[in-house]
Amino acid sequence: MYLALYRKYRPSTFDEVVGQEHITTSLRNQIKNDTISHAYLFCGARGTGKTSVAKIFAKSINCENPVNGSACGKCPTCLALSDPSNLDILEIDAASNNRVDEIRELREKVKYPPVNGKYKVYIIDEVHMLTDSAFNALLKTLEEPPKHVVFILATTEVQKLPATILSRCIRFDFKLVGLNDLENLVKRIFTKENIKFEDSAVSLIARLGEGSVRDTLSIADMCVAYTNRDVTYDAVLNAVGAIDKSSLGGLAQHILKGDVKGLLSSLNDVIEKGKNIAQIAKDLASYFRDLAVVKTCDDYNSILKYPSTFADTLKQQADSANTDTILKALKCYSALDNEFRLTTNPRIVLEVASLNLCDEIRNFVSLEQRVENLENKRPQSMSAVAEPRVETVLNNPQAQPTSQTIFGKLLVHLRNNNEMMLMALLGENTQFSLENNVLNLVSHNQQEFNALSKPDNIKILNDALNEIMSGTRINIQYIEEKKEPTIEDLLREKFGDDIKIKE
Repeated sequence: MYLALYRKYRPSTFDEVVGQEHITTSLRNQIKNDTISHAYLFCGARGTGKTSVAKIFAKSINCENPVNGSACGKCPTCLALSDPSNLDILEIDAASNNRVDEIRELREKVKYPPVNGKYKVYIIDEVHMLTDSAFNALLKTLEEPPKHVVFILATTEVQKLPATILSRCIRFDFKLVGLNDLENLVKRIFTKENIKFEDSAVSLIARLGEGSVRDTLSIADMCVAYTNRDVTYDAVLNAVGAIDKSSLGGLAQHILKGDVKGLLSSLNDVIEKGKNIAQIAKDLASYFRDLAVVKTCDDYNSILKYPSTFADTLKQQADSANTDTILKALKCYSALDNEFRLTTNPRIVLEVASLNLCDEIRNFVSLEQRVENLENKRPQSMSAVAEPRVETVLNNPQAQPTSQTIFGKLLVHLRNNNEMMLMALLGENTQFSLENNVLNLVSHNQQEFNALSKPDNIKILNDALNEIMSGTRINIQYIEEKKEPTIEDLLREKFGDDIKIKE
């Protein structure tokens, strides 16, 4: 019977464990120094080696002739413990044995000494699944077990464990395995299994594994079956339903431009190729994460570890995009995973989210353009706002500042304090006048008027004006300009709505 790669190549010694040197070194030293504790807690993401290391450690502490803190694999005890039916290394699945009765039964069994080795080791996997009553039943035994018993608790959700359990264990945190380690592992296994492969395909498999050895080898197994032992980059994409980088780049470009038509067309092409919709959202989130790294980090190559050609493409796209826009897209597609679980039509969820995102980006780009227009216009329309001279005028309580001076200083103050939204809302079409120490603003746009009239914005503008005027009391009134009545309006007001007007 065929044995899956992750089972066939499950590590049996500390040397074979991938990416957890900080843990294997500590455990080896405890074995060398004979400082074995009574309880250990292994926590970390799935597929990082918690159960495998627990079994290796259990065998090593019972080995008659350990080599460099690891089991020799040759002594009678090691050979006996290699048999799955041995009675000295007991693995318990807490997900299916989580009741207090099972734990009470365990408390009775720990009294019996080991059959072959020095220690009887209980490995409780997914220990966070135990009930509160079961934890309470385990507590006393865990605190003061017999000398021949060692507990190893493993969990992916350490935050669910009671503090009383945590305080009684030596804790080891398993980290996600690095990309290079996963690539080297897959290449080593493929070579040993006489499987042909492309380096780019192995790199993609390692990335899709997301730091989990088990997930990586499961994906590798699926790709081997799909490709008939000749693993290529395109074949991996087809096997897992992922999107190639060029297609992702095209989708991202439509999003960054707010191009709804182009985005929906490209999405339709990708979906018609049979790509999984949840995977599309996941790939887009990953792509925008890469763009964010390139945009914000100088040494992005050491983080992403992409080939130079693709890294250069990412750099060009990131340079032409706004950081806020990239982060909006990243947040949007990262949040879709939960929504997909609650819908029977994930395509609609993806398309609606994309449409809303494009609408936000178009509005943001429009806002940036308005701010830029204000910046370009300022030298001509605000030439009176010469910094030294205006400060002199404003600091002089006898001087009467002009409305143009105050408005110009207000825009400068908003820009310097990164209040670009308010600066844009004041806009090019806002009229202003100064009467009796009141700066009146007249807006011709109902939406702008409503936004400016919000209490928070009024406070920001008032504070800015008070600072500009050096203590002079100035409040702001927002006056919505009323349209002049038309001749038709005047006639209807005079003679009633029943009047008929012929052109």
